Amino acid sequence: MPARPHARTHAQSSKATRESAVKQFRSITNATQADATRLMKQANYHVQQAVDLFFKDGAAQKGAGGASGSGASSAAVRKESEKKLGEIFDRHSDEDDAAHDITIEGTMSYCEELSISLEDVVLLPLSFYLQSPTMGRFTRDKFIAGWRTLADGTKACDTISGQQKALKGLKEELLRDGEVKGELGANGSAGLFKRTYDYTYAFAKPEGQKSLPLETALACWDLLIPSCPSFTTQGGNFTQRHLDLWKSYLNATTNGRAVSKDTWSLFLEFVKEGEKLFEGHDFDGAWPSIIDGFVTWAREGKGEEGMDES
Repeated sequence: MPARPHARTHAQSSKATRESAVKQFRSITNATQADATRLMKQANYHVQQAVDLFFKDGAAQKGAGGASGSGASSAAVRKESEKKLGEIFDRHSDEDDAAHDITIEGTMSYCEELSISLEDVVLLPLSFYLQSPTMGRFTRDKFIAGWRTLADGTKACDTISGQQKALKGLKEELLRDGEVKGELGANGSAGLFKRTYDYTYAFAKPEGQKSLPLETALACWDLLIPSCPSFTTQGGNFTQRHLDLWKSYLNATTNGRAVSKDTWSLFLEFVKEGEKLFEGHDFDGAWPSIIDGFVTWAREGKGEEGMDES
């Protein structure tokens, strides 16, 4: 019985993300509601796949033209916007790379053009939306599709100035753990912060390795945790001192051991505790031993002085 409200909430969330995806699809194609629903169901609510189906479906295109007389115009706008996004991508792609992707040098030049630092947290949700396979690499098709998603199918992000404006909004969405847009939103119910946090583990992990190197994990936590809804600056209880103590504990006790996916995932849940000495921590819960060990360490003299500050 207790599981039913949770299931109902999840169903409502899934319905909302599907409706959001259909809305985005219609903004791109101008399809009728009936055709949009039909094509999105066929594509399992993957917006880009549904768009491809739309441009192979003469009846849907005719219906879009009849709906407002702008079906052809909508397709032309999409084509022009994708062309401009492709030109931005090509300015930073690596000609020596076999796939002609944007690689690390191109990422640096792209960030310079956007006037953002490589250490700006907004790069993580942006990489999530652009589906970067690994740190410092972007593929052309995902780059274009991701920016189109962020623009809700409009031309708003096909210029550098438009992208700069969108990044400001994206950072705000991250801080409030806002709803994920488009196809990615239809593929999960968690908010943007949680989805970005989960994505970062695989994104930052070196190719061929099962775990995240400690140094990399610490750097990612430094970027992400201050933007977490549970952090003090966002109205939560987890402080910078808590984060500093966690990092000190790992450096002092793990001999540089890499961070497992389990530890990475559950640390975000642990951050929600956030009391001065983690009084509410449940040692009988399903926490990794490294987190239980940290709480013990923090409650002993080793971390007590730091806990006096917030």
